Amino acid sequence: MRELSSSVSAGQMEWHVQMAGAEIGENGTKKPVALLLHGTGSSAHSWAELVSVLAKSHWVIAPDLPGHGFTINHQSEQLSLTLITHKLAELLRALGAEQIDSIIGHSAGATLGLQYSLLYPAPKHILGLNPSLVSLPSFYHSFLAPLINPIATSSFVSSMIADFLPFTSMIDKLLDSTNSKLNGIQRERYKLLFKQKNHINGSLNFMAATDIPNLLAHAHEITSELTFLVANQDSWVRKEELLAVIHRYFPRSTVIQKDGGHLFHEANPEAALAIIQSALDLAQ
Repeated sequence: MRELSSSVSAGQMEWHVQMAGAEIGENGTKKPVALLLHGTGSSAHSWAELVSVLAKSHWVIAPDLPGHGFTINHQSEQLSLTLITHKLAELLRALGAEQIDSIIGHSAGATLGLQYSLLYPAPKHILGLNPSLVSLPSFYHSFLAPLINPIATSSFVSSMIADFLPFTSMIDKLLDSTNSKLNGIQRERYKLLFKQKNHINGSLNFMAATDIPNLLAHAHEITSELTFLVANQDSWVRKEELLAVIHRYFPRSTVIQKDGGHLFHEANPEAALAIIQSALDLAQ
């Protein structure tokens, strides 16, 4: 997907963005814009098997979120979910894509998409894939929670973790804990990411920045049409807890349940593509 990559300076960040599909279609009219937002610890690679198909009908924008992948945050301040949303808006403004037609977000990327719809022109449709609207599971906490503090999110400790992780099986164990069957290439992408201290630092900061209670308190203000995919075997965002939150705070949303794990869209790209394309059709 290197041929889709661009570097964009906006919001005191050097963004790595993957874009596919021309902004203007063959008939001379603007294509609808689909914004793809990956989850914590991932990057735009998360959409690798989906982008080329989606680009046939949409201008697809898939950034590495602040501190993730190849996006460099030049600020020293701790990022909040609101601040990340403002930074994302500055990127979209720089790209000339202020009006988004659809947001497809995975996990914390879905949370970010919902927050975006509260602060900026709301997209017609938001599809949340296993949205992180509940507390993280015990495994995730035991692996990463001890690291979420001002000392651990320092560049020094992030560098130590990046040097240490490649020589352990912790990344494989973390991926296994999602109950998603990833192939060797997909696993290597994550291992490459977690060799980078900036990516580890960005992942920890993004996780610490997500203010779910505040988002849910304003859920009734969201005007976008909402669809949520809930994977039955997701051990990170557990089905029972997630469904309870969705029914309470997003009662008008459409809920789709499928067998699979937290990285459903990576492990089951064809099934995910059908769900995404259906959501995009609703936004047109």
